[in-house]
Amino acid sequence: MEANLTQEGLAERIGSSRSTVVRIELGITSTPLDRLLHIARALGVPPAQLLPDDQAPE
Repeated sequence: MEANLTQEGLAERIGSSRSTVVRIELGITSTPLDRLLHIARALGVPPAQLLPDDQAPE
């Protein structure tokens, strides 16, 4: 996924801090649904694209 945004640019678009964006990217913090929707809109992608793929058991 490529939106040509810096972490700071994304943070500004979603009304958050760069450090929050970093923690979300690294999986250090969970993301409330409303923030996930803001991030998806800022990136121009469906919210489902931000979620990990379900892994079927082998």
